[in-house]
Amino acid sequence: MGAVPVSQCGGLFVAAVLSRGDRLPSLTGFRFLLAGVVLAGHVLTLGRFYEDQDIYEAADVSAMASAAAVSSFFLLSGFVLAWNASPADTAIRFWRRRVVKIFPNHLVTWTLMLGLLMATGTLASLPVPDPGWGEAVRNLLLVHAWIPDMADFSSVNPVTWSISCEAFFYFLFPLLIRPVRAVPARLIWPVIALVAGLVVAMPAVATAVTDEADPGSWSPLSTERWWLIYFCPPVRLLEFVLGLVLARAVQLGRWPALRPRWPLLALTGVFAARQELPEEYVWGAATCLPVAALIPAIATRDIQGRGSLLGRRGPVLLGEASFALYMVHFPVLYAIRAMLDRRTFDTVTATALAVAVSVLCVAVSLLLWRGVEVPMMRRFARPGGRSVPSARPAPDGQAAPLRQQDPAP
Repeated sequence: MGAVPVSQCGGLFVAAVLSRGDRLPSLTGFRFLLAGVVLAGHVLTLGRFYEDQDIYEAADVSAMASAAAVSSFFLLSGFVLAWNASPADTAIRFWRRRVVKIFPNHLVTWTLMLGLLMATGTLASLPVPDPGWGEAVRNLLLVHAWIPDMADFSSVNPVTWSISCEAFFYFLFPLLIRPVRAVPARLIWPVIALVAGLVVAMPAVATAVTDEADPGSWSPLSTERWWLIYFCPPVRLLEFVLGLVLARAVQLGRWPALRPRWPLLALTGVFAARQELPEEYVWGAATCLPVAALIPAIATRDIQGRGSLLGRRGPVLLGEASFALYMVHFPVLYAIRAMLDRRTFDTVTATALAVAVSVLCVAVSLLLWRGVEVPMMRRFARPGGRSVPSARPAPDGQAAPLRQQDPAP
C-alpha cells in the first residue's frame, strides 16, 4: 500500500497506520536528541571547563535550547500518552506504570546526588543549594517544583523539577484524556488554538502578577517570576495538554501534510531573534509553537511509512535510555566538577573534556537504563487494560488506540 495522506481520516487512515505497525520510532529517537540538547547545555554552562570566558557568550543560546528541549519533553509526553491511551485501561494501572517508569531511576540518582553533596559540599559553579532534610525529602517525593524557592526547586538533583511537573501531569492524565477523546473533528483546531494561546499568554500573565528582579540581581528575572513561567506545574500542564490535543488531531486525520523542515525553519528563526525576545519568553513560550508543529510532523512521517534518521536502530536505542540520561547526567557532571576542583583549561583541552564527559554520561545512562529501568518495567509495569488495535474506526471517527514507547523526559 502506498503512503496515505494524513488529511484522510476514518477507517482508511486507521488502516494505513496499522499497515505500518503501531510504533512511532522517530519520536523515540527525538527523545534522545532532546536529552542531548539538555546535556550539551549543562556541560557547557555548568561544567565551566573553559578558561576563555568568551565561550560562555553562547550560554544564552544554550539555555534557551535547553528550555526548548524541556518544553518539547512536556509536549511529547502528552502526545505519546494520548497516542497510547486505551479506553480499557484504568487509572490505577496507568499510575502504577508511571511510578515504575520514573521512580527507580529517580531514587538511584537522588541517592547518588545526595551522597555527592554530603561528601563535597555545594560547588559554587553549580546551582545546587545545600539541601536541608526538608528540601531533600520534598525532592524525593517529587513535590518540590510546587515551591517558589530555589532551595526547593533546584535541590539535590536539580533537573528533577521537570519530573515533579510530570508527576502532576500523570496524576491528572486519566481525567484529562476523557474530554480530549470527546473533542469532535470539527472542534479540534479551535481547541488547539485555545491551548496554544494560553501557553503563549502565560509569560505576560506572570509579568503582570510578579515583581521585577532586584537591581544587580544575578538573573534578569525575579525568582518568583522565573518559577511561575518555567517551574510551576499547573503552568507547564498547558504544554502537556497541547500534546494531548495534537495527538487527537493526528488520530482524527486532521493534521496537515506538514514537512518537519518548516517547523524547524520557524524554530531557527526564533533562535535568531533571541536578543529581541523579552526574557520571559526565552524559557519555553517562544519555542513551544514550532516544536508543537514539529512533533506531529515527525509522527506522520512514520505513519506514512517514510520514517527518518531518528527512527533508526541507534537513535531509538539511545532514545529508550533518554530518561536515564536526563536523570543521571547532572550527578556525573557534578562528580567530575568536584574531582577537578574547579580547574579550567585551554579551549582544545576543555572541548575534549566536554566531549568525554558527554560520552561518559551516555554510557552511564545506558547502564542505568539496562540495569534498573528495564528490569523494573518488566517486573512491575505489566501491561494492563490495553485493547488490541483494530482496523475498524473508533466512535466519532477516533483512531483506534495505538501503542508507542513509554514517554518520560
